[in-house]
Order: sequence, then structure tokens, then C-alpha cells
Amino acid sequence: MAIHMSVRLAWHSDGWNGHICKKPCENVYCVGQHSYPGELIAETRDLEFEKAHAGESCAMFPCKVACGLSANAFGKESIQVKVDPPSWWEKEDADSTILTLPPYTACTWCYEAMYKADVFSTVKGKTYDYNKRQRNAEAYFAQFEEGKSLVFYYAGYSNPFSENEEDNYVIVGASRIKKIDDFHYYENTTEQIRADYAGGVIWQKPITSNYPDEGLAIPYWKYMDNEDILNRIVIKPQHRSPFKYGSREVSNDDAIEIISQLINAVDVLIEIRDDTENWEERKGWLNSVLNELWKARGPYPGFASAMINMGLEELVQYYIAITNEQDMKLFRDEVKRLLDGEQDEVFGQSIANLKTIRREYMLKEDEEQELLMSILPRFDLTAEQMGAILSEERSDVSITASLAKILENPYIIFEQYVGMDPDDTIPFYKIDNGIISSPEYGLENLFDVGATERLRAFCVDELNRIAAHSFGKAETILQSVNHRLDRMPEWKQYTFKLKNFKIDRDIFDKALELKEDEEKKLYLYLKWVYEDERQVESIFTMLAERPDISLKMAITKDKFKKKLRNPESKLNETAAKQYEEILDKQADICMQIFSKPICVLSGAAGTGKTTVIKAIVENIERVHGQAAGFLLMAPTGKAAERIKTQTEKKSMTIHSHLASNGWLNKNFTLKRIGGSKGQDVNTIIIDECSMIDLNLFATLLRSINWNSVQRLILVGDPNQLPPIGRGKVFSDTIAWLNEEYPENVGVLTENIRQLVNHVEGNGCGILDLAELFIQEKQSDMSETSTADELKRKKEELFTKIMENGNGDVDKDLAVYFWKEQEDLESLLRDVLIKDMEGITGLTEYSGSDKLWQQAIRKADGSSNPDAIQIISPYKGEFYGTGALNTLMQSEFNPYWSHRYNLDGISFFDKVIQFRNRPKSDMAYAYNQETRAVEQHEVFNGEIGLVLMHPFDVKNKRYNYISTIERFQVAFSNKSRQKLRYNYGREYGKNEKGWNLPEQKVQENLELAYAISVHKSQGSEFDYVYIVIPKRDSHLLSMELLYTAITRAQKKVTVLLQEDIGTLTSLGHIEKSAVRRINSSVFKFEPLPEELLYIQNWYADEKKLATLSEYFVRSKSEVIIANMLVSEEVPFVYEEPLYAPDGTMFLPDFTVKFRGETYYWEHVGRLDIPDYRAHWEKKEKWYEKHFPGKLLTTYEGKDLSIDAMTIIKEHK
Repeated sequence: MAIHMSVRLAWHSDGWNGHICKKPCENVYCVGQHSYPGELIAETRDLEFEKAHAGESCAMFPCKVACGLSANAFGKESIQVKVDPPSWWEKEDADSTILTLPPYTACTWCYEAMYKADVFSTVKGKTYDYNKRQRNAEAYFAQFEEGKSLVFYYAGYSNPFSENEEDNYVIVGASRIKKIDDFHYYENTTEQIRADYAGGVIWQKPITSNYPDEGLAIPYWKYMDNEDILNRIVIKPQHRSPFKYGSREVSNDDAIEIISQLINAVDVLIEIRDDTENWEERKGWLNSVLNELWKARGPYPGFASAMINMGLEELVQYYIAITNEQDMKLFRDEVKRLLDGEQDEVFGQSIANLKTIRREYMLKEDEEQELLMSILPRFDLTAEQMGAILSEERSDVSITASLAKILENPYIIFEQYVGMDPDDTIPFYKIDNGIISSPEYGLENLFDVGATERLRAFCVDELNRIAAHSFGKAETILQSVNHRLDRMPEWKQYTFKLKNFKIDRDIFDKALELKEDEEKKLYLYLKWVYEDERQVESIFTMLAERPDISLKMAITKDKFKKKLRNPESKLNETAAKQYEEILDKQADICMQIFSKPICVLSGAAGTGKTTVIKAIVENIERVHGQAAGFLLMAPTGKAAERIKTQTEKKSMTIHSHLASNGWLNKNFTLKRIGGSKGQDVNTIIIDECSMIDLNLFATLLRSINWNSVQRLILVGDPNQLPPIGRGKVFSDTIAWLNEEYPENVGVLTENIRQLVNHVEGNGCGILDLAELFIQEKQSDMSETSTADELKRKKEELFTKIMENGNGDVDKDLAVYFWKEQEDLESLLRDVLIKDMEGITGLTEYSGSDKLWQQAIRKADGSSNPDAIQIISPYKGEFYGTGALNTLMQSEFNPYWSHRYNLDGISFFDKVIQFRNRPKSDMAYAYNQETRAVEQHEVFNGEIGLVLMHPFDVKNKRYNYISTIERFQVAFSNKSRQKLRYNYGREYGKNEKGWNLPEQKVQENLELAYAISVHKSQGSEFDYVYIVIPKRDSHLLSMELLYTAITRAQKKVTVLLQEDIGTLTSLGHIEKSAVRRINSSVFKFEPLPEELLYIQNWYADEKKLATLSEYFVRSKSEVIIANMLVSEEVPFVYEEPLYAPDGTMFLPDFTVKFRGETYYWEHVGRLDIPDYRAHWEKKEKWYEKHFPGKLLTTYEGKDLSIDAMTIIKEHK
């Protein structure tokens, strides 16, 4: 059986064509943490050289291009690459080797094979046996056949498609292997090196493909500014396992799926008339390869795994050597007869322990025997996956079905299986390929192509792909399913219809929930999603319907005010009246929600949510005495630590609570049944509720004994980013309570932080800017003045920004503009240095690194890495966190980062922990109090500074080493002040004298000079710098910008590309991520299909009248918008209008009549003095700069007549 190869490439901006990138500065991915090979390009890249020779052939510059091992995968000239000996060898141990790479050649290594468990050395002082490593590598490459095996080129996580906290591998091309070169060796190696390091072997293995005769490269580079086309041609493998560790084996099933996706991408390229290659010719090759793969796949690709599970491992090598499908079937038949006792050999091979193997097989249940012999071998599964499916503990991989049910419908394997790690998946195609088998195999299909079970599995797959939504429209899902079917071989094709959902409902009902809206349009839910929504709905409704809590003691407003007041606050003296008013309102809210069995406390940063919670907790204790038992939880460890510090009560993460009560499976998925209800508590408080997805919320509610609970308090800010998972439970709950139980919602609107800043003269810019992006305030269909007031504030602040741009707009708000990469880099550097000089008071210092070290210290000299934080919405591109981290590391830690690094991180770098290390997987930290290495928790999002490990400080060892193997991190969290977390290896020993387990940097830490908005959520920083490019992307949302702004406590600096346009567009309602999520916890009201996918309401002049209410702010504007659409008048909504003097306003509608542009303003509440004054100023501005261009309507019962009159007069 032929096997295929994956080869990881470093990202190239022009298609791995053997040339230097045309815009090398913009390719920030090739130096990323997940590039290839490792950190090599980051350490050796000469960017100035690349800029000087941008777009030129690597062949012209032998050994000068850092990415030469990857860049020639589709290059037509030979190039030369220099491979240097490892850095830990002495200089005289060996010389570099120059590899001449022929056209269409890239190098790879088989990292996994090189580090198998059998390569450790038995010789004291040596970690690895390099001869074993080389033998493993040789065995790996020997699997592939030149002229037969395919090669799939892919980019690691360091690519433009890894964004929004989602890491993706990306297929960049495919071909056939032409030649696998021999291993190369370093020049002039010493005898000792040859003995110790397998002759001085170079692990890079040149692989030459048969391109251009066979194969293709997807031209991503041509469409990087066209997100729509990119989304149609990008290939992110569903099954990620074959695309790891540099190079890995790709099975026929995985190859079939990738080739099918390549065909789909080529169809798009043909449709858009791309001329990069002859795509019709490439499609012909892909189709011929597809036929070849189906033939090579054979009828039983999983039979080797089945034999392992039957104890017949020694037969595996004979089976996998068979290339004829008839022989594969004969082999399987002989194995069956062997196990039934009818013969004692298989293809002439005898079996050791045959008697034992037969007995164990006979002892298996009939269903397991049938699955092992007849069903599971049809599927390309690993032996481990097969064993997990057959195990009595199959719930460990989330399979709840019995073996009998799996026999009845094997699609259940795909529908339910969740492996032990993200790469352990069983995608739909692996099961479908075995159920609907190639006619050439002569096997009977397990289902016909139009079976309901097949459609159900297809729908499950589609619903899994729309991870934010609770449900999807059946018609849209069906279109996608039929599109996928159209790409399949003819014998697998079928066209499903909506009417299919009316047949065999009992089959659908086992995995899906089908629901119609008022117009009888059908929508589909995953069964568990529907059940989770009903779980949340039933518990919250039950709590809301309970009578108010009876109190044993009286509770008064004054009691709350006493607890809420901070006696040390300067506001008691400097703003006594305003402070008293805020305390009154906070106390009113406490009184309002205190006796409610379920309530919400919501508010923006700075409104005092934590102070209110603490006051409520203290008064619960006073009123209920010893009966008051608390359970305080948060979705993240960082948030749980914060609420614990602020309330002085024990808190935990939701996952810790669920784990301790048996609600987590071994694969870390959440159980639906089987956990315990936990200890009885009186009061449950959950913080940061906006971050909790539907599944986590529902499981949490299942884990609690509600008979013992008096009150549930949900705390959070619904205007922050929605959960990364499915749904928007917190937002839905607030909307439902406001409608049904308004007294159960306490909204903190008065901002104490803003008052303090105002009194102390520190500005109000942070909160003024944040207010413009509060999604709850964006529309006002109740005919109040909210929308008008928000529009006025927006125009006033944006005008202020235009007048004071490239500097301070307020004492706590600055806005700067940049155009190109160099502008951003120099601007960010200059602004940071200027601000740090202001923070520290330093005017003379020996370097910016010294200034940085001083700026991130507290007054007592202790480190404070939370003082300064850069935030970007993106990971990639030059304005993303990756490139900005590299820039800042080079600027603020130049000496150490250039001298040493461990996975890109060096001594004294600012870092962030990205992997949760809870009680079940604690990290190793040195405790300065106990003077011992202990295990402690640390959570995703915690920020710290890297320190030298004491082993390397001793005798100044750092002066003599060439590489670092370990370091420590001091995290800023208050509870970790005495802990120094260890990373790397050989950092300490256990009580037996053995080295403690390696803590890989790459699996735990990232640089944190710049972090993503998601990573920043739940944290606060003194000074925040937000980088916003002029890019229309689904990643940019109103909530994202609001979250970023409200991370700042003292000052926020916004760095905008070109102009204020991105800020104004993010204030549009369609940019709210929360409002574009289909969920139905309390109400089933599907959003219009177009709303879910449109980027701009009026993009490409495609205006959708039915969507007006989702895009404008008031009922009056809906009327006007619908009229403009019906009369076919081109318009845009709230587009910035700049006057020649640089001032700016936002017309409600910019319209065109007879080719002339006009500005339509709908005037609202002139009875409000501030609004009237603003309108009069605006009217004069129009008269001065755009005379005769202003069209005006006024609020009133004649609006429709007045609007139509204007339209008719101007058309």
C-alpha cells in the first residue's frame, strides 16, 4: 500500500517560487514560533539583504537566503543552502555543509521518528543515541516510493490563517515525489563527532517533486487582500494529525480528502479566471490522482489496526505490503478462518501464541467480533482509536452508544468520537469512505448513498463547523452538503432535498433537533446543543419563578452604603456629592437584587462590580449567618484568582469545580450525566459570565444541587467579546430578564474610575471612547433619545480626535495615525519611549532597554509587567502580535534576545502563559519561602518576566554557555509573588534525585510585549497601546475594540492606519459580533441568513431592505433606509464626511441622486438642549463646507411623507 508524505514549509509570500519575497518585511510568518525549521529563519534572516534584493532569484545568491530549505518547493532553478553545525558543538568539531537543492526541492525532517522513546542513550552523560535516531529516520523515509507517493506541502501554525485564538495548518500545494535524497553530513567532522552523532548527519532531507509535470501550488499570495476569495480557496485539514512534526505519513483516506479540497479550490480559481497556472490541466491531474487513490486505498484500510486489537501484530507487516485489493480481501478471509480454528496459518505465516489469541477472540461479544472483522477494518482508523471505540470505557472518548448501536449505524463513530488531544479526530470522510465503498472492491455498501443516516452525519459535520451558533438553517446546510457530494466520485454522489427531513424522523432525532420558525422554515440543532439550551432555560426560569428570598434580619440601604464606601478614597473629600450619588445608585442596585434567587450584575470596567459583589457577600453573611455557604467561580484561572483576592473568599475555575465533582471526561470534554452534585451551598457567584459558552454553562448548572441554593448571581460585562465557543448565554439571559423580570437585573452605569480621573484631572477619554462601542447602546427602537445621544457623543469625540490627532486627545487618551509598516514601527517605538520617559521621569539613560526595565517597576522596585501592554486584534501581518513582539523584543531586550533564546524567548523578556496548568496538570515552581521546587497552578493569560535560573547565575555561568536550557518566570499575580516557575529542562530534581519533567517553553509560553485582545480579556494594565490596521475583516468587531479599550486604567493610545475610518466603521451595528450569533436559550428568533455572513450592509451596492432594522439605530432611520432601497437610491450609512479644514461629521445617510452626492440627516430630540446645540453647530458646518447638499427630515408622524417628498424631488 502506497503511503504519502507531508512536508512543512516556512511561509513564503510569493508561492515558494525559489525567489526572495517581493515584500520581505510583510512576511512575518517565516520567523514565527511555528515556522520551519524551528527558530532557524528567525535567528539567521538578513532582512536588509532581502529588502535590497526583493523578488530576485535565490539562485543568484548562494547560501544567503535564510528560508532556502523551504523556498524552492516550486522554484525552477537550483539553489544553494548552507547548513551550519549545531550551536552546542565546538567550532573545530565540524564545518558547514553546502546543499545544492535541485529545482522543485524542499528539505524536511521526521521530528517524531527522530525522538521516539527508543532513541534515548544508555551511556551516562548522553541523552540520545544518534545512531538509533538516524536508523529511525531512514526507516521513516523508506516507507515512501519515488514516482508513486504523493507529497503534500503545508504551513505550520505560523501562517496568515491562524487568527482569533485559532491555530491552523494550511495546505499550500501538492505533487508527487520524484526523488528522496540521501542523508548529507557536515564537512570535516572530527572522529569524536562522527562517533557521537551518527557520522555528523544533517537531519534535513531534500525531497524533490515532479512539479510542474504533476502538482500545483495554491496562489494564496495573489488574494491576501481579498478575504472572500481566500476563504473559498484555503485548505485547513480537518484531520490535523498527518501535518505535524515537520513530516508525517499521510494515508490514502487523508490524501483523498485533501485532493478533493484541492479540486474545489481549483474550481474557484477557474471561476474567477485566475491565470497563475493552467487550472483545467491541473484539475485533470487531480482527478486522475483521486481515481488512483481510491484504487490504492483498498477495501480494508483499517484491518492492520483491527489485527493489532486482536493480538495479531506480527501479521501487520505482511498485510501492509499487499498492493492488490483482491489479496487484501483474501488475507482478511484467512485471518477470519484462523481465528475460527479452520486453519493455523495466514498466507503461509504461522502465529505465536495462537491458542491464546483464539481464546481471547472467542471470549469477545458477538458485536465486538463483527466490528473487528467486518466493520471497523473498512475505516482508516489507528489501532488506538479502534481500541477506544471497542472499550467498555468508550465514554472516555465521548462515545455513549453501545456496540450494537455502532453496528447498526457506524456513522455514530464520527458523530460522537472525541480523542484525547485536538489532533486525535475521526473526520466524517473516514467513516463515509468505508460505508460507501468503491465498486472496484466488490464490497456491499453498509448504507445506500441517499440513506438518512448519511444525511444526519453530514448535518452533524456542517453544524460542527458553525461553532458560534446554536442552530443553522436546513436549506443552507443542505446546499453545503450537496456541494460536497458534487465533488465526490459518481458512485458516492446523491442530491438530498429538504423533503428528506420529513422522512425517518426517528433517525434524525437521535443526533439532531429539527425546528421550524413562524414561516415554516426548517432549522437544525445538534441534539446536545438543543438540550444544553433547554437546561439553561429550565434552571434559570425555575430560579426566576421562585419567590424573593426571605431574610432573617432587616437589610437597609445604609448598610450597603457603609460596605460600598471606601473610607480611604479621596472622593470623600474632593467629590463628596458625586461620590454620594454613585454610592446611592450602587446601594439601590444592591437592595434591588439582594433578595432575588437569580440576578445579573452587569457593568463596564470601572463601575465597581467587584465592590458591589463584596458588599453583597458581606451582607449575606450578616443576614444568614453560618448558613451562608459560598461558591465563587469564574471561567478562567486569572479571573478566579482576582475575585478571590477582592472578596477574600475561596474561588475556583468552573473547570476545577466540574473536575472535582466528576463532570470531566478523560479527554477533557464535559459529561452530560454521571457527575455528582457537589457540596451544598447557599450562594453561587459567577464572574466574567460573558466568556462562558453554552456547553460550559449547561454542564455547570447540571453539577449543582439547586434545592440547596438560595441565590445565583451572574456578574460580567455583556459588551465584551462573546465566548470563543458556542452561544451567548449571558447576553441572552440579560435580554430575557430585562423583558420578564427587570428587577432581577442590576446595571452599574456610574463610573467611579471616570469620576476619580475627572476629579484628579487625569481625563475621561478611555471611557468616553469605550462608550461609543457598547453594543447594548447601538440601536434604539423604542423611540427614546439613546441613539441620538450616542451619535452626538460619537461625532464630538471623533471631531476632537481629528483636531488633536497624532497626540493626546485627553489626558488618558491619545490617537496616532500611520500609513506603512515603517511608519508603525517607528511611531510605536517613539510613542512608547516618550511615554516611558514621562512615567519614569528619566531623561538620560544608556539605552531603551534600561528605560523599559525602569518603566515596568513599581515604586518599591518590584517588577510590574502589567504596567505597559500593546494589544493587536491580529496575530499575523506586520501589525499583529507576532511581528510586534519581535520588534519590541529587539528594541527593549536587545542584548539577551540576540545572545540566547529558548524557543524564541530569552532572559528578561515579558511573557504570557497560554496553557492552563490546573491542579490536574500543575507546573513546577521554586518556592522562595520553602526553598523547594513544588507543583503549583498557573493559568492561561498570566503575564510575567523571565529570570535567569539560579543554576545559570551561579559563578556567572551565563557568560560561558552557548545556549540556554532553562529559565524561570516571575508572574505578576499577587498570589505568585514568592514563586519562580521553571521552564526548559534540568531545572531541579525530585526526592529520588531524578531530573524533574521537562517543561517545554513552546507548549507554555509566548512573548507578551504584544498580546491579542482575547488574551487581554479579564486583565487590566496601566498603559495600553492598541494597533488597528485599515482592514475590513470579520475578526474586527465592536466588542473586540471595546474590550481592548477598557483594559487600560491610566491611559489608552490608539494607533490607527491612515484615518479614523476603521473606528467609525466599528461603531456600525453590523460590526457587533454578539448580535450576529444565532441562539435560542429563551427565544427562537433566527437571524436573517444574510446578516450572518455580510461584512458591510451596503457592500458592493448590495443593500438588503429586509435587514434595515439590524443596521440602523432607530425606527425612523429604518423607515428612511427602506424607502431608499425601494426607490433604488444608492446610499451608505454613517460614512465619515471630511471638510477641507479636516473637521468631520457622520451623516445619517450619504445618498446619490442623478450622480450628485447629498447628505441626509434625520433630526431627533430638539427638546434636549445638548442635542439641539449639537445640531445647530452641525447645520452651520454643512452650510459652510457643503452648501446645498444637506437634506433634512424631522421626527414626527409625517416622516414617511416628508422622506418620500425629498426622494421624489431629487430623483
